[in-house]
Amino acid sequence: MISIFRSYHPGVIFLLLLYTAMFRVPILLAAVPFTPPESANYLSSLTYQLLSWLIGDRNYIYHVAASVLVFFQALYFNYIINNHRILSRSSYLPAMSYVLVSSVLIEFTLLTPALIANTFLLFALSKVLSTYKKEKASPILFDASLLVAMASLFFFPYIAFFLFILAAMVVLRPFNMREYLISVIGLLLPYYFIGVYFFWYHNLDAFWKTIEITQLNFPLQQLERSVRVIVTGSTLLAVALWTFFYVQGNIFRMVVQVRSYMMVFIFLFVAGVFSLLIQFTGEFYHFVWIAIPIGLAFAIFGMEIRRRWVAEIVHFFLLLSALFFQYYSLVK
Repeated sequence: MISIFRSYHPGVIFLLLLYTAMFRVPILLAAVPFTPPESANYLSSLTYQLLSWLIGDRNYIYHVAASVLVFFQALYFNYIINNHRILSRSSYLPAMSYVLVSSVLIEFTLLTPALIANTFLLFALSKVLSTYKKEKASPILFDASLLVAMASLFFFPYIAFFLFILAAMVVLRPFNMREYLISVIGLLLPYYFIGVYFFWYHNLDAFWKTIEITQLNFPLQQLERSVRVIVTGSTLLAVALWTFFYVQGNIFRMVVQVRSYMMVFIFLFVAGVFSLLIQFTGEFYHFVWIAIPIGLAFAIFGMEIRRRWVAEIVHFFLLLSALFFQYYSLVK
């Protein structure tokens, strides 16, 4: 199946849509109820209220909306990778990889605040990559920081991805204090306006509680330890390690621009790890951000590995594992 997505034929988009829908079949057939998380932040709360008003008790629409959102996120991720020529040739493999990684756990397939926030994170990533060798990048960096702030208003732990913006500026840009200050302003501006709104209606404390960080902590004991986590997690880790050593071994064969972009994705992964220290209570949907860096890793793995059959086996194994554990979770 990977060989199909190595193509850049427009017809593959339809197959990508079917591929995305395939991972959502179990929860649609089982009519899994969706309850918005209680810790939803300001914009995600508004989104859920709007959806509840529009769709009423037609719960399946939440799952359809999540499928459509992931499909368009995958296409945009594919555009980012191809537009910046990060892989050796254009294909729809990044889109397939994004869908696969964002579907390996049933928690990833739900319309969670983190999944919605991924959209803004992808927009911010595109903005950051486009600053390479730009003479004037202040407006772009302002937009990127603003998008990270918007993502954090859907899911507050994503505020950690501002570290990714700063680190990417170090890699892609010459030092310019003005750009750093403008980035900070872009991050704070949405919070300022929303804070003024809540202050005006004497409800600032309620907003503050949604963004309060009492301590930086990763409660490892609250994580589920099960076969599904070990199987999917170890497989994705093996792919990521293969990709890391492949990139390390071929780093000097890559053009400088692609090397810099690889560093940016590493910083994005590190920022994602830091996000796990903020308001994390053991929920697995918090990890859905890995669809971006690990999606790229799987795309490189599928494109560059010499023994193509190995990539096919790994993909088939992950595909069957995701569907099996989804079904098992729903019927047990």
